[in-house]
Amino acid sequence: MTRIVMKGRDIESLLFMGKIKSVNVEYCDESKKTAKVIVETIDGDTVETECIATRAAGKISVVVKHYLRMGVDKLIIQNTDMSNVKNVDTEVDENEIQDRQDT
Repeated sequence: MTRIVMKGRDIESLLFMGKIKSVNVEYCDESKKTAKVIVETIDGDTVETECIATRAAGKISVVVKHYLRMGVDKLIIQNTDMSNVKNVDTEVDENEIQDRQDT
């Protein structure tokens, strides 16, 4: 299975878009000086960072875990039906046309 490689900030962006299901950290070497952040998305894909410092990988995973625990991923963007959403900026109101003619 091929993993998609992203930067840490891009993984955090996935989180804010509500696309992350779980997060884990995996060491890259025996000395445990570098690690990868591995994320499973809601689509079933696996995304990882390159080997970065263990401390940085830990910070990224902690941030992701805290946001997941708070449920922020469910408040931002979801795959829902947008057919009922109207763009109020493009709908012209009769009063607005009258106001333009008065000036």
